[in-house]
Amino acid sequence: MKLETLKKNNLKKGFLIVSIFLVIVLAIVLNITKAKYKVTTNAKLVQDTIDYKLPDLTVLGIYVKDKGETDYRYVEEVPEGSYTVNESMSYCLKKGSNDKITDAIKYDENGLYIGIDERGTRCKVYLDGKATAKDTLADLYKDGSLTVTEDASKCPEVDQSTGQAKSGITSPSTEPGTLLCKGYDDDGETYYFRGTAEKNWVLIDKTYWRIVRINGNGSIRLIYSGKGSAAVSGTGTMIATGITFNDSYNDNAYVGYMYGKPQTKGTGDDEAYKATHANSTNSNILKQIVTWYNGAEFPTTVKQYIDEDAGFCGDRTPYASGSGGNINKKEYGWGSSYTYYGGYVRIYTDKRPSFKCPQTEDLYTSANSSKGNHSLPVPVGLITADEVMFAGSGYGSSYSNSTYYLYTGQYYWTMSPYCAADAQVFSVDSTGYLNRWRVTGTNIGVRPVINLKAGTPFKSDTSADGSKGNPFVVSLQ
Repeated sequence: MKLETLKKNNLKKGFLIVSIFLVIVLAIVLNITKAKYKVTTNAKLVQDTIDYKLPDLTVLGIYVKDKGETDYRYVEEVPEGSYTVNESMSYCLKKGSNDKITDAIKYDENGLYIGIDERGTRCKVYLDGKATAKDTLADLYKDGSLTVTEDASKCPEVDQSTGQAKSGITSPSTEPGTLLCKGYDDDGETYYFRGTAEKNWVLIDKTYWRIVRINGNGSIRLIYSGKGSAAVSGTGTMIATGITFNDSYNDNAYVGYMYGKPQTKGTGDDEAYKATHANSTNSNILKQIVTWYNGAEFPTTVKQYIDEDAGFCGDRTPYASGSGGNINKKEYGWGSSYTYYGGYVRIYTDKRPSFKCPQTEDLYTSANSSKGNHSLPVPVGLITADEVMFAGSGYGSSYSNSTYYLYTGQYYWTMSPYCAADAQVFSVDSTGYLNRWRVTGTNIGVRPVINLKAGTPFKSDTSADGSKGNPFVVSLQ
């Protein structure tokens, strides 16, 4: 189905200008392979009516309900912000027909799309506001006791467009108490814990977790921290130990959480790179995760609260040099070429981590997700090296840190590639700093990472404050 675009206006969010005129782009499908477009600029959008002098114009009524609101309100402009189409309420009617068309309406960050361009078509679009990190934070810490710190000496300043720290993080964070900082991921603002993080504990069934961050889409990212009792150190913080990331290391393919077919000959373009990282085969560590997720230790009742849109980034952006430069997929990232991956440049060289995932194919998501590579068999990942650095560590022994909340006294894997062809992946060292290991390393543990949906219900225990003794408890049904 061909989708026509109604662009969002460029005024600042929150201002509703009654006299705004929308630019409506309508496709005129010609008998050629590429459609031509006509632009009309003076069609005022009003409720249920439109100037019919423009014969190819689609009539619209747009209704919005933000989070926390009970009723929809009519708006005269395509709204900016995070919304989803309410598919059960939105529809279009062609002129003279009472048959509702429900699959012609799409909405994303670029605008509202209508897949019908017949004169007299009437559409009603209902948009539901998505939860944000700020919403989830308010839901969890209802007393307002936890706020985002703006002190640059404690929280790295982050560039909104790249998601990276604006300057290098050159020392570990040993900040006591609970320090909450702001960053940016692919969905917007994200709030992450840094330092000791004494109030980021969650109990799900009989399993303890630590909140890593509240994602931009409002979901809660958690890392495993104990079965039956809360664990801050030792093997109790892991579901398994002594697990190899992959069983082979002599090809670029094996840095992947999922990978394709190793290649021995290039074709002068990026075909060999794409085949190498095709996400068709589960890594050894992902196989371990799948077994755990589908086993008795992960209750079925929890799965209804798993968010499948917030993916897990295993950045495989290839560089010829550890200092970065131009991305080169023709010569690097496949076979035995010695490749430096994106995490190496950000963490080792620049010391500027990011929550954003540079490549869609490296954002591991399951089939039901609206973004990413749609390849994961289960919606579970590992922590990234970038998240570890934001939490309070960094690469090398100078970042040793036994006080920040990700320290366990044990080695465990991240899902961030370091370099190849001697395939290596970042790990968290036994003294808390980021190290790297060949993927066949056998003394390294597994700490699963999951995302809980925004709006996941928690038990209304007024004493729960996220501390180890009074964790937030998910209300299972």
